[in-house]
Amino acid sequence: MEYLDIDTLSSLQNHLAKLTGLYLSLYGERGNLIMPPVNENKLLSSLKALSKGRDEYHDFVKKNIEKALQRTDISFLKGPGEQYHFFIPIRIETSAFIVVGGGVFVSAADYDTFAKTAGAAYGFMPDQQKALLQEMTIKDYAELQDTARYIRSIFSLGLQSSHKGTFLEKRYRLMKTVFSLISEIQLEKQAAEIYDIMVDMILFLFNAESIAVMIRDNTVFKPYKSAGKFRDHLQSLPLKTTGLIAEVVDKQKPVNSESVMELLRLGFNDKITLMYAFPIISEDTVIGLLNIYNSVISQDDADIIFETCKMMGNCLKIVELQETYHKCLKEIDILNTATSRLIPVKEPDMLYETILDMSIYLTEAEKGSLMLVSDDTAYLTIKAAKGINRRLLTDIRIRAGEGIAGWVFREGVPLVMEDIEKNEWGFPKRHKYRTSSFISVPLKLDEKTIGVLNISDKISGEVFSAEDLALISSFAAYATIALERSTYYTLAGHLKELSVTDSLTGLFNRRYFEERFFEELNRSDRHNLSFSLAMIDIDDFKLFNDSEGHLAGDEILKSIANISKDCLRISDVIARFGGEEFAVIMPQTEKEEAILVSERIRKSIKEQIPSTWSVFPKKAITVSIGVATFPYDGKERKELIRNADKALYMAKMEGKDRTVIWQSKS
Repeated sequence: MEYLDIDTLSSLQNHLAKLTGLYLSLYGERGNLIMPPVNENKLLSSLKALSKGRDEYHDFVKKNIEKALQRTDISFLKGPGEQYHFFIPIRIETSAFIVVGGGVFVSAADYDTFAKTAGAAYGFMPDQQKALLQEMTIKDYAELQDTARYIRSIFSLGLQSSHKGTFLEKRYRLMKTVFSLISEIQLEKQAAEIYDIMVDMILFLFNAESIAVMIRDNTVFKPYKSAGKFRDHLQSLPLKTTGLIAEVVDKQKPVNSESVMELLRLGFNDKITLMYAFPIISEDTVIGLLNIYNSVISQDDADIIFETCKMMGNCLKIVELQETYHKCLKEIDILNTATSRLIPVKEPDMLYETILDMSIYLTEAEKGSLMLVSDDTAYLTIKAAKGINRRLLTDIRIRAGEGIAGWVFREGVPLVMEDIEKNEWGFPKRHKYRTSSFISVPLKLDEKTIGVLNISDKISGEVFSAEDLALISSFAAYATIALERSTYYTLAGHLKELSVTDSLTGLFNRRYFEERFFEELNRSDRHNLSFSLAMIDIDDFKLFNDSEGHLAGDEILKSIANISKDCLRISDVIARFGGEEFAVIMPQTEKEEAILVSERIRKSIKEQIPSTWSVFPKKAITVSIGVATFPYDGKERKELIRNADKALYMAKMEGKDRTVIWQSKS
């Protein structure tokens, strides 16, 4: 229970219960009820409301939970009231859970037994029993087994995710607390205060029984501060650098021992039965020990405590590193900003603007531009600009070596200039800018420069400094990664679209149709749903192509595709099936509704395509449509498509420009 997200699991339980129409409950390995039943049918609820039925049900569940824990497969058992229940054992790491559910009749015989004898035995009145049975259905036993397996699969994933997510969240909160406490240590604090924080933190977060911080004095570690049950004994006992303590110093890693003899040799009394020794390291030297006594520590916790000791060692030297610390703060802020602002942005134009906006913000500037190399040339073009009229820059192309940006692009090195009028490279003056100071930074992937970031006119009027250059250069590294990711994202999206669409009409292609058709067939079969398939064929299209030409024919295909899409619902799928034939999948659609949709398509095509041809003898472009519906007109893929095609053929034979529904002769 400690590592379960009950709210999330309850939501999963409710969804699965509604989806399957079965009640579900969750028990722990000791038979403790973790999540009570939901979606119980009225018969089972009424049965449990009776004293006899309640006792029998509880005994039934308790007994079979114990048995289920000994098994790996699902148990299907008949319980009180002749109803079948399943017991699903699920093991997550060292814990076990049982999902109990079902509560259905699986045969007419069980149904009749309850109706004739069992119901009365529980004390149901005839009218009450009759009303309850009217709401019950008989579920196929094989179907119940499949459903239980489905529930096991989903619930296993849910429990694993809940356990892992909650465990990681608790671990994250623990580490966050540790880091927060350490980060709040003020630089002016003395060693004594830092050690006090360490002791209090370990006692509170890891529930240690006793703890001691020891300071190294040549070959002896002297007690500095002790806390917990054996505080007085520990505070009076120095430790020599021998045995276990020598091992900690030599390896500079935590060591633990529960050897009574070894602990006695170190000087502890017989009440100390277990010790973990963690080195406090500063500049590759063990300067102290953090010892935890008589408390079992998991490996994960030991790792965190060891890392904490390392950081505490660093804290003791942090006063000497104040200047470096402050310089790094801005670098850390860049990382946080880059992560929070750049990672979610994938659309190229928005990413260009975001990179430039953040660059200007970080350097406290007014103007800037982002230039990238064109795919097929060696020119730089402007992708984003601020403080400069973008229209004036639209057609600007800069060669490698041309001007400041071109020089940075060619050389692949950043440039910061306090005053361009005093530059040694001979760059021209910048009359359009308020100040003469600027920064120009290359955007590089490995050794290849893909663009240049230019920043100018500091808001304060001051010149850009070396710190500004270091700041924007660090950010440029993250920006380049984001640009590369955006390129791959755009390319992947384009390739995905090409793989499933018809290049002429923009509709889904035959391959995508087959995938969706297969999915819909399985979904409808699994959930006892209907769906309809419409096959659309352009009337006399060969004659139109022969008389008006293939280019005109292509335009008709595109027009029909667009008109048909506009006539469909959001859940419908239309694809180009081949040549002049289209196919429409209409999920959860019976024949009557399929006729309405098909007729809307047919009439719209006839009315909306203008008669612009000169030779084609017909006044309007028309289509014929054949419709077949699952499962009435076929339960298999080939059968359903074949019957829709037959209906389409009948539409052609009956004069075209019409919708025909397949009618089975049986």
